[in-house]
Amino acid sequence: MKKLIIALMVLCFQSVHADVFTLAPFSGAGKGDPSDFLHPLDLWTEPVIMNGVASSLRICALETGLDISVEQIRGNYPDAKILKNGNSALIEFKDLDGGRKRIYLVELGGVYPVLQFSMDLPGKIPETPAWPKELPLPSDSTPLSTMEFPERKSTFGFFRTSLPADAALGSMTMQLNAEGWQTFGSHNNQATPSKGDVFINKNPLRIMTVSFSENGKGEVSGAVYTRPLK
Repeated sequence: MKKLIIALMVLCFQSVHADVFTLAPFSGAGKGDPSDFLHPLDLWTEPVIMNGVASSLRICALETGLDISVEQIRGNYPDAKILKNGNSALIEFKDLDGGRKRIYLVELGGVYPVLQFSMDLPGKIPETPAWPKELPLPSDSTPLSTMEFPERKSTFGFFRTSLPADAALGSMTMQLNAEGWQTFGSHNNQATPSKGDVFINKNPLRIMTVSFSENGKGEVSGAVYTRPLK
């Protein structure tokens, strides 16, 4: 699930800069649905709600490697914005109605060397989402993005806080303990400025992970994820 969350964050919120390649303005160039162009093997599709906007995530496997896949898309969709970095590529196509289709390719190797994540997005995603009631949020914090997976009954939230990481974690721990959650195990990382904890609620049986990280500017961000255990 962690890889799925990362893919969704890239699909929904990563900027795709047009100066990665020399690109003409969007004009609908290219034929057919871009997510079908590379003849993918469908794995599964599931609904997802990002910042209150309903969409669906399609996950497929490709027989072609990353470099070849990107070159084929560039050849057929010359107006696509492409951001390629190491073993992954984020590609954006703009619809005539202002919506966007995003494809995220990740090279893993094997018989089907590339995973393809695709999603249709509106022209603009709300920047300040309503915070899910099932997720705790420290005081002095600002929600940045939320994702809900109705079929999994799981929820993810990402936020920024003005509190130090220790204080923010303590605030969330107090909230969760008051609601019947029990600390299951810390996953503080001594090698990086990050820390967090895992919590269990027995009624109903759910797990929640909370993590915080601090960048070089001293800014603290947090992520919280919860799902059922059965």
